[in-house]
Amino acid sequence: MPLVHTEHLDTGITLLIEPMPGVRSAAITFAVPAGLTSEPGGRLGTASVMSEVLMRGGAGMDSRTLADAFDHAGCTRSISAGTRSMTFRGTTIGDRLGEGIELFSRIIREPRVEHATVDPAKSLSLQTLDSLSDEPRERASLELRRRHMPEPYNRSSFGERAGIEALTADDLAAWWHSRAVPGGTIIGVAGAIDPPRVIDQLNAVFDGWQGSVDDIEPTGAPERGTGHIDDDSNQVQVLAMFEVPSERNEHAAIREKLAGSVLSGGMSGRLFTEVREKRGLCYAVSAGYRGDDRFGALSAYVGTTPARAQESLDVLTAELRRIRTPEGAVTADEFERARTGMRANIVFHGESTAARASALVADYQKLGRARTLDEMTAAIDAVTLESLNEHLAKTPLGGATLQTLGPKELTPPDGY
Repeated sequence: MPLVHTEHLDTGITLLIEPMPGVRSAAITFAVPAGLTSEPGGRLGTASVMSEVLMRGGAGMDSRTLADAFDHAGCTRSISAGTRSMTFRGTTIGDRLGEGIELFSRIIREPRVEHATVDPAKSLSLQTLDSLSDEPRERASLELRRRHMPEPYNRSSFGERAGIEALTADDLAAWWHSRAVPGGTIIGVAGAIDPPRVIDQLNAVFDGWQGSVDDIEPTGAPERGTGHIDDDSNQVQVLAMFEVPSERNEHAAIREKLAGSVLSGGMSGRLFTEVREKRGLCYAVSAGYRGDDRFGALSAYVGTTPARAQESLDVLTAELRRIRTPEGAVTADEFERARTGMRANIVFHGESTAARASALVADYQKLGRARTLDEMTAAIDAVTLESLNEHLAKTPLGGATLQTLGPKELTPPDGY
């Protein structure tokens, strides 16, 4: 398998490069330290609006000119606002990557922040916010996150109406230029590339870019507990989240991921079998691990009807806890299915240059280093059934948060 090269560019940007023999495409991911956690108070929605503005030109190029230039380079592009960073992604043919790099540098360093771009971006963000009224699961998920995580890591990527409406072009420009700096920016490149050439290209287009920022620290204790949103609907959304080890505890995190795969690994998963197939309680059920360098969480979801909601919640909670007991220990068959599924997922994503570029950046953010595919599969292979069950038995679920949305509140099981 290819090796990952870690470089630090002249400006202080961290660069992760993985050449991939046998492919013709190349992908690049930029993570700029301008995310939801750094939004100014009273201006929640800044990152959402800015992600739209950034698509509308830069360095003297208007929206149409920029779009034509990306098309000419054969380069796809996307921009999304995340919790801690604004992420830019692009994919093109390997020998055209330099053109994509130059275009991304224009919108990162000199975005077109003016009334002509800000007003329609605000309008789109407000429309997206309004669309949440038709997305009950998303509304419940956002409220679950708000209550489970500490400030400002609990913020919604959709922002708030008052914050979006109050935003000006000057607000956006000041925020962006204070956070979009090389110190803290991470770039991942994967595919048909020549590492020295990529380094030279990036050093050239970001020459003179200066600055660094500190990571945003969490403040205060999260709310957690039980919450309910009244909604006159024929559906009930049930979501739960529990505190488990973060990604930085790699030994524990890989075992939490395997447990999540046992619980929610398709039609053979325990939750599908126990909640849906045996009892017919729901139309959708799932669970999984999510984490970063600070936080780890086991999250679970059931979509059901009002008549079956209470039993769905009770059975879901019982299964999430039973897997951590001797009576509910993971079996050999479940263990092998989970490991095979996780390995297959790694291999599948390893064939995509775009997925690899993004994975390099995500790894560095979570672990402080980027892993090869061999390292990732080796971590799975190193887990034994005994070590998995031992970990689960000594790591009870804690820090529980329950969120429901529907016509009436449910009775939370003990522990929420």
